[in-house]
Amino acid sequence: MRTYFGVDYHKKYSHGTIMDEKGKILKQGRFSNNQESVEQFLDVYGGADCLSVLEATRNWTVMHDILEGLTSDVTLAHPLKVKAIAEAKIKTDKCSPSA
Repeated sequence: MRTYFGVDYHKKYSHGTIMDEKGKILKQGRFSNNQESVEQFLDVYGGADCLSVLEATRNWTVMHDILEGLTSDVTLAHPLKVKAIAEAKIKTDKCSPSA
């Protein structure tokens, strides 16, 4: 089963969402920015059938290196394009847009 892992990377922790090919959310949550925590979050969804996406913001290389070993491909998202999606109010995560 192909899965997709979206990471909202922060300084001390990250928020993640794992979806299947049909867009069904399989798992959402918060985890620490270290190898062990990301492995635990991905659990059975990681590996060769998992594609991940990460916004290219501050210190993104740390999370990119972790994801490279746990998923089949890591795509960097352009911060301005991610902002445009957020402003269009089509995001699917639980964070509300800032006023």
